[in-house]
Amino acid sequence: MEIKMKINIKKIMTAGLTAVMAAPILVGCSGSGKDADTIKVMLSGQKPTGWEQVLAEYNKKDAEETGVKLDVEWISQGSYKEKLNLRMIGSENYDLVFDAPFNKLKNFAAYEMYTPLEGYLESGEYPNLSKAFPDNIADANYYFGHLYGLPMMRTYGNGIDCVYYRKDLAKKYNIGNNGQIDNYEDLQKFFDAIQSGEEAAMNMVPFGVTGSRGFYSLFAQDLVDFAKNHIVRMNVGAFAHILLNEDNTEVVDIVYEGEDTSRYAAFPEKYRDGELLGMARLRKLREWNKYLEKDSLNRKDSWSMLTGLKCAAMVDNLDTYEQKATELKSAIPDAELGVFILNDGVRAMENEARVTDLKANNFVCIPAWSKKTDKVLKFLDWLYADEDNHDLFEQGIEGVNWNKVGEDKYEQLTPADRDKYSFPGYVLTWNPNFVKFQSSLPDDIYEYKKYDLEPEAYYESPLAGFTFDTSQLQTETSVISGITSKVNTALEHGALDNPVEVKRQNTQECLNNGLDVIREEAKRQINEFLKEKNSK
Repeated sequence: MEIKMKINIKKIMTAGLTAVMAAPILVGCSGSGKDADTIKVMLSGQKPTGWEQVLAEYNKKDAEETGVKLDVEWISQGSYKEKLNLRMIGSENYDLVFDAPFNKLKNFAAYEMYTPLEGYLESGEYPNLSKAFPDNIADANYYFGHLYGLPMMRTYGNGIDCVYYRKDLAKKYNIGNNGQIDNYEDLQKFFDAIQSGEEAAMNMVPFGVTGSRGFYSLFAQDLVDFAKNHIVRMNVGAFAHILLNEDNTEVVDIVYEGEDTSRYAAFPEKYRDGELLGMARLRKLREWNKYLEKDSLNRKDSWSMLTGLKCAAMVDNLDTYEQKATELKSAIPDAELGVFILNDGVRAMENEARVTDLKANNFVCIPAWSKKTDKVLKFLDWLYADEDNHDLFEQGIEGVNWNKVGEDKYEQLTPADRDKYSFPGYVLTWNPNFVKFQSSLPDDIYEYKKYDLEPEAYYESPLAGFTFDTSQLQTETSVISGITSKVNTALEHGALDNPVEVKRQNTQECLNNGLDVIREEAKRQINEFLKEKNSK
């Protein structure tokens, strides 16, 4: 099957760019499969130790079945965005690339530089892809009316938000249940104990944060309650609360955080003072700023603070638990890693504890000029056909890189002559249907990770699948971004006095400089999206 698309070359390249492109260095083409066609692949990250052996195993055993051999180039995360941009603008000869909204996906999708994939999934010719990427997931990951990449995601959210902390120190100060912290009150007691204890004399602060993230997911707004009250929090130029009508078919109003409370008149009564819509959180972050180092705005890495005895806790999510438990034990042998799950409903593993918009943060895409779309999709259909195929790439060679334990666990092996095989699954293999857990996980962490995979754990946002197109608002969004950046990072650190007043003044400055134009366009686009969604 061949599905063609129209490419506007004037949009995507200029004549001079191709001439200055350096030819890519490709690695990993080996093995048999004499009649197989080669597809060129570009992935982000460090080439895994043992990758050549895994690729040789595929080319020896499976390339004959798929008719596809792989020629893969690995590019470091720090260089990937720039190199992807150059090579795509130069229309270089790649057949499959990793991309993401934080890289160039939105730009390239807007200029039709990737092949739309919805027709292929609907054709029935790739049944394993249709099963791995069902309609609700595919529909939610459209950009500009098309599915321009397959969404790489293991869960319907972004991981389980948590605070990692020194549980051994919590035990020392008799905080929580034998050191287990399960509420903000005990977390604050722990911070107070560190701040007044002997750790303070060692220049240890209670909480380590990075300059870019600040407190991040602490004291998060209740997005599930919002959704059940027809409210969606979203960045439309700046962060706003979008109120829909009772049947979620039309926008009632869009109110930006920090606007005058009179703007909330149409909202349910409990939200009208703005406190539950962000203002109470700003005050709480200011109160908790005392637990941070003085120069937190310039901190690059908070985890190194914890392993380096410079802080007693940091914020993250459970996706990194295995790595962090290992690294902490290596850095501080007597330390014990504690986990405080931030969301009450998630901590209790309740249904509908978090909102999902079903969107992925990572994608694999086929450049529009590739002449091997069907070959690429045949390989991907094979990859997602069963766990053996999938696990060859994500886990490595069974018996060499890993051993299966039970139904959904594995033991990672370290071959005598090399490091462990570690594949960055988000660039090619992440999928809710194919997840294995390290057998060394504590039982409670294992249960949370399984819970994270359950669709019932999420409540679908009324605007799931909506993407705000700002391509015609570049001047306005650039101006507003410059204004909000003056205060947003500092507010996330609780670093400013009178944070609510600061936020209100900043929002007013945005309104004076084009934010209302963005608001009206957002209303138009959301209403158009809802009309189409409800007509199906």
